[in-house]
Amino acid sequence: MPTTASASRIGSIGCGTAASARDHLASQAPAVVEEIALPAIGSPLGTLVIQSVSYWSEFTKSEGRARSTEKAAYRKPYFYALVFGVLCMWVAWLGGMTLLALNRFESIFGWRAFQSHSALWSQISGFVVFYLGAVTYNLTLFAAGKYLRPAPSGIREEHRLVQEGPYGVIRHPLYVSYVLILLGLSLALRLYWLLIPTACILLGIYPTARAEEEVLVERFGEEYTAYKRRVGMLFPKLL
Repeated sequence: MPTTASASRIGSIGCGTAASARDHLASQAPAVVEEIALPAIGSPLGTLVIQSVSYWSEFTKSEGRARSTEKAAYRKPYFYALVFGVLCMWVAWLGGMTLLALNRFESIFGWRAFQSHSALWSQISGFVVFYLGAVTYNLTLFAAGKYLRPAPSGIREEHRLVQEGPYGVIRHPLYVSYVLILLGLSLALRLYWLLIPTACILLGIYPTARAEEEVLVERFGEEYTAYKRRVGMLFPKLL
């Protein structure tokens, strides 16, 4: 039968072993996150490329068959802030994938990324937010099809008000997807400077969406007014 002292030593050894195991898992966690980062942020891109090719193909064909009518009167500073944020989103997405594929991400951003176990849940949350944004982006392209117009192009005479898919939840799902993707990337890759272009998108969304909605109200009248009453602009209406 062990004495009190020996039992205490055994207990301390057991606690030390458990602590060592936890420390080992903690040290491995960032590496595991780094290994899954490339497939995690790259996998939605294949579907997005297919959707985008289909969209731009249809848009190019329809461009010569009909003429644009109303165009939104964008407030340029806000519109340019939104465009800047979206461009940064694509640079961060594609650039991050490229650096991860070339094993250069750690050497360039290693001082900020994948270093702390305490940041593990932040990174996991980032992947969740990123996927939510990527899925929203893909579903928006699928639902809107040819009726999703590049911002400066205006709307067509045969334009239809899309109310299905993500448009049945919020009126501007594409803009919201930009925020989610960029915010998710900043957390998942721990590149917190990406919050700056995220803020630019947030700054530009509302004035840009309002300018577009003025045209849509003029074009669709009561149909769009009823749609606005039923569906939230950037957040779902709960009641």
